[in-house]
Amino acid sequence: MVKESGVAERFPRSIFSVVSPSSESDSKPLKSSNGGKISNATRRPRRPPEKEMGREGRSATPTPIADRRNKRELSNPKSHAPKPPLTKNGGQNPKSANPKSKVENLQAIADTPGRKQQKSPTLPRSGNRVDAPQRRKIESEPLPSPKTRPQNSPYPGSPPPKNRGAKRPRRRGISPLVYATRLLILGVGIAVLAGTVISVLNSFTSASPVAQEQLQNIAESPSPSPSPATLTLQLNQEMVGLKAEIEKLAAQNPNFTPGVFIVDLDTGGYASVSSDAAFAAASTIKVPVLVAFFQAVDEGRVRLDQVLTLRPEHIASGSGELQDQSPGTKYTALEVATKMIAISDNTATNMLIELLGGAEALNQQFQTWGLSVTAIRNNLPDLEGTNTTSPRELVNLIGQINQGGLVSLRSRDRLLYIMRQTQNDSLLPRGLGEGAIIAHKTGNINSLVADAGMVDMPTGKRYLVAVMVKYAKNEKGADKLIRDISRTTYEYFEQGDAASSKSSP
Repeated sequence: MVKESGVAERFPRSIFSVVSPSSESDSKPLKSSNGGKISNATRRPRRPPEKEMGREGRSATPTPIADRRNKRELSNPKSHAPKPPLTKNGGQNPKSANPKSKVENLQAIADTPGRKQQKSPTLPRSGNRVDAPQRRKIESEPLPSPKTRPQNSPYPGSPPPKNRGAKRPRRRGISPLVYATRLLILGVGIAVLAGTVISVLNSFTSASPVAQEQLQNIAESPSPSPSPATLTLQLNQEMVGLKAEIEKLAAQNPNFTPGVFIVDLDTGGYASVSSDAAFAAASTIKVPVLVAFFQAVDEGRVRLDQVLTLRPEHIASGSGELQDQSPGTKYTALEVATKMIAISDNTATNMLIELLGGAEALNQQFQTWGLSVTAIRNNLPDLEGTNTTSPRELVNLIGQINQGGLVSLRSRDRLLYIMRQTQNDSLLPRGLGEGAIIAHKTGNINSLVADAGMVDMPTGKRYLVAVMVKYAKNEKGADKLIRDISRTTYEYFEQGDAASSKSSP
């Protein structure tokens, strides 16, 4: 009874007058939906008379003052809002507070007492009456708080839903049909590529025998050599002053027969004194052998690291150190070529001549270069002087190498580097000024001394020079004549043609 009176105090009489049936029907048994009678135990207990009549035994009909009090309570939702239940520690449970929407619904029901109460789907009934214990239980249960509301149906004033990562969809397995389609496409692509390759190969193999023979000849034939005309340097005006100086030096040495050819690479000016005459080549023949060696390297017939074996027939007297080595000693081709020029090794020269096909093959190659006087007739040391060349052909050959002819640029750079390693500096280098660089090759036998090369002056001037002096046996002074010609030429390019002409008597 105490709990029930508490509910009656919280909700005004006017509200229960609409929801609950009249007191007269309390004594009648209720019928259930299946026709049976409901016992009085399930009925709502009658309100005590003291609550219905009031303290002074007044009737249940409220007096005007009570009516005004009820209206004020109804007008103020907080006056009749159900108080939240107390927790164990005496505090209020915030989750059991009734929301504002429920108070507004109760106020609407109180303002329209004559309106027929609609059935609430949330309040279970027994016949036409609401089971009071169940109603109290439902009314005491709080509505879902904003924190527990579903994220897909937001209420006004509720916080925005949290951005939770969406679940990744499960990857569905690939069907065998897709695999089969992919394999079919891959197979078709491979078949197309294979067919293309086969058709290209067939086009080569199905060529006519004539075409195959032509292709074979092209592959086996060496690279075309420049025509003889390309070996001839572009000569302009003769340097008369320099020629006069050289002729004067030759007249002062009547026992010598000099041959001189000088070319200014910047202007094309030249000076020639018996430059076309054939002279014993001595070791200057090693210059065209060196060019033939690097041409074979460019054509792939010889490798720089190719191993050469010293044999007894290669050993030659004279200059060089390989003659002191035991037969069977091995050297690379580049080592042999370097020794042939740097220390003028005669044994190394014979090894390269054999490597390149012999003297006859080299002579034919010289002819294709436009060298008509240069030829090898005997292996070195050739003290008899049967191997020949001329100052003009030596200058033309070095000039063509400098311009990138006959050999590749890489081989040209290595060839000139080797010629700068010549250790004999008693001839042309002695007549040069300080800072000049020369790439050259000397030659010396009992009847001839020679030197030919390219000079780079500190001023940037570059010129070619070849001096060959023939003399009688045991005659001395040929070396000095070459040094004098070298000094005169250097001073001429240093001062110019006009200055040299004024200085001459």
